[in-house]
Amino acid sequence: MESVIHNPQPIAILMATYNGEKYLREQIDSFLGQSSHQWHLYVHDDGSTDDTIGILSGYVERYPDQVTLLDYPSQGGALQNFMSLLEYVEADYYMFSDQDDVWHPTKVEKSLLAVKEQEKLHPDKPVIVHSDVRVVDGELRLLHPSYRQYGHIYPEQVTDFSHCVINITLGCAMLFNRLARQVSLARPWRHALMHDGWVTTCTFAAGGVVFAMPEALLEYRNHGGNTIGAVDGSRFTIGYRLRHFFEMLRLNFRQYRMLRSAGYGSIITYYYNKFKLHIH
Repeated sequence: MESVIHNPQPIAILMATYNGEKYLREQIDSFLGQSSHQWHLYVHDDGSTDDTIGILSGYVERYPDQVTLLDYPSQGGALQNFMSLLEYVEADYYMFSDQDDVWHPTKVEKSLLAVKEQEKLHPDKPVIVHSDVRVVDGELRLLHPSYRQYGHIYPEQVTDFSHCVINITLGCAMLFNRLARQVSLARPWRHALMHDGWVTTCTFAAGGVVFAMPEALLEYRNHGGNTIGAVDGSRFTIGYRLRHFFEMLRLNFRQYRMLRSAGYGSIITYYYNKFKLHIH
């Protein structure tokens, strides 16, 4: 990998692509329609075989001051791709982007205002702010107005590292500061489940702040091509848990292993907090 890029804008938007031609233009156009233009988009493709590179090259040609396509080897998956981008680019603030969503016009502006407010309240700390999102299908038809309500996710329950037993953030809904990046790259991330969960875990582990904005600021496409999509939280009944006991045990082990690599306590503490907070 070449030397680190120093972002000329306050915000670096990091987008990892793979065979994203179907929705990619709509997503990038939603960046260009933002009320704030204090951002630069950095994209790395992970070996697409469709017209993703052609589409990206067109945007680079038309908007060279706002879009950069990085050229280095494929990373082998979304986690690796996003983390490589985080390592590659230095900025004051970061936003992750999927290749198939649509951002609301004020997403960047409102997220930047929120993170600066939290930094004033919590100086010299890693800070993440994250919004809710609207769950839509491939054609942007509304499935649910709130990802959090749909998935039975309650950010107010997770206030420190000991409670960090499930990821409450979506990468596409986050904005985080330079200190959150630093603590996320300071530890080996080989046990991370995904990039968003890892940054959130490391921020909590470092005594940082994870602030949930109440508003939904993007359309989150839930379709067959998602790496990870929205899941209806009502399906996690006792019967479902019993039928999928070993699968859920495996997922909990992976979640705990990620937390443990960031300094979490015993697995007894992990399950105690799972039951105490009534989190699946």
